[in-house]
Amino acid sequence: MTATYTNQPGTRPIDTVRFEIDAKDCTTETTALISDEEIQYLIDNNRHILLAAAAAAEAVAAKYTGTPTSKMVGDLQVSYGSGKATEYTALAKSLRNRAYRKAGAHVYAGGLTESDKDRIESDSDRVEPVFTLGGMDHEGTDRGDYERGLIDY
Repeated sequence: MTATYTNQPGTRPIDTVRFEIDAKDCTTETTALISDEEIQYLIDNNRHILLAAAAAAEAVAAKYTGTPTSKMVGDLQVSYGSGKATEYTALAKSLRNRAYRKAGAHVYAGGLTESDKDRIESDSDRVEPVFTLGGMDHEGTDRGDYERGLIDY
């Protein structure tokens, strides 16, 4: 197992992941939260470096899951690793959100205005919807008398 940090997060992907999850203190293999090989695996299997960092944070959180957070012997109480699993899980969520924002993922609600509906309907390259308003209207019924929109009762 190797664990290195060369302080080049802008050019070295392993350093980028270590920087994002604050796992830069890896002077010895025992102090490393995650190995270079594990980080490289996550980089190879995720489409964005921040998603790899989120997966790394989840892997570190898994190491802390089930770890006792305190020990008491007589009057002496020692706390360690307190809440680390929760902290790294929250970090993973934050990193995923950043990755999705950088990827340009955003919500679009089309057809909110008449002009937007007309623009969408006139697009010759759009996929025709399977269902349309009035698709079940048949000749001889009064359902065809209503214009596009909600039916008034």
